[in-house]
Formats: sequence, C-alpha cells, structure tokens
Amino acid sequence: MVKRADAGSMLRVRRSWGSRAPSTHIRTKHGAMRAMSASIDLRKAHLSRVHGDITAVLSWLNDERALFLIPHLRNGAPWYIVLESSAFSWDDSVPSNVGNVARKAMKACEVLGIEPTPTNCRRIAGLIIDSLPDLITMPSAPPKEHYKASYGNLVLRADGQAMAGEEIKLEKQGATYG
Repeated sequence: MVKRADAGSMLRVRRSWGSRAPSTHIRTKHGAMRAMSASIDLRKAHLSRVHGDITAVLSWLNDERALFLIPHLRNGAPWYIVLESSAFSWDDSVPSNVGNVARKAMKACEVLGIEPTPTNCRRIAGLIIDSLPDLITMPSAPPKEHYKASYGNLVLRADGQAMAGEEIKLEKQGATYG
C-alpha cells in the first residue's frame, strides 16, 4: 500500500494486479472509490534536487506539472506530490494563507514519515515554496522522444529549389494503461 498526498489531503492507494490492467482503489476519509491509473515516469523528469533526505523532482503526473517530494533514504516511504493546479495554495505571501501553508506542511511531514516539528515543517514548506517558480515555468509536457534511426528526409521544394526540410523519425510511444 502506498500513501500519497495532494493539496493537503492524504490518500491511500492500493494497486491490485489481476489478469487485466491494474486497477487503483483509493480510500479517503469519506470512503473508498475507484480512481483512474496514474502515469508517472521519473526518467523523463525536468529537474531534480537533493535536499538532505528529501529529493525534489519536477516531472509530470497524468500530463500535469507536478513536484514530487521523495524521501530517498527510507525505502518504501510514501511520496508527497504537489500538482500545479494546487500550487497557489502554497503561497505564503498572503498573510491569511500562512496558517494553511503550515497545516499543509505538517501533513506533508506526516506523509513523508518525518516528525512534524516546527523546524521540519518550515524546511518542507520552504522546499516546496522555493520549487514553485521552477514548477510553473517548466514545459507543459515532457519532450518527445524519437528513435535514433532516421527513415528519410522530407524536403519542401518550390520551383526546384529546396525551401525547407526535416528528418523523418519515429516517436517512441511507450505503454499506456487505462
């Protein structure tokens, strides 16, 4: 079982592998529900930084920009994920939002398996807040990957003169589950 959190709420995710595609069941404080599968490929990460025992990775989760906080020194520990759509809630420049940021930082510490002391909460909140500009300015989608082999050239000609041209390459598709 993996614990994940987004926008300050903790979700428990259980993957069950059967004869078909994997299914995901999420248990929240309001009951259980079935969710769509998540698509995460950290090999295509935009940026990663190590901050002591936490690695901050900027990547994409289901085609949305996301910040992954991964406790790399604790095997099997859950991750804390901040999606771009909830990044505004980490804005501490508004005085009325500081309490909300502190509560979310405490929840992030709990999810990551860190004792939620004021020092740790400030460290996690600072790590997230400092990463938000990079999250917002990163590309909206990972760069497309192509196979190394070229299948030819495409040339645009006008009156016998080459105007433009490009190589024809095949994109890597990868596996999709849904």
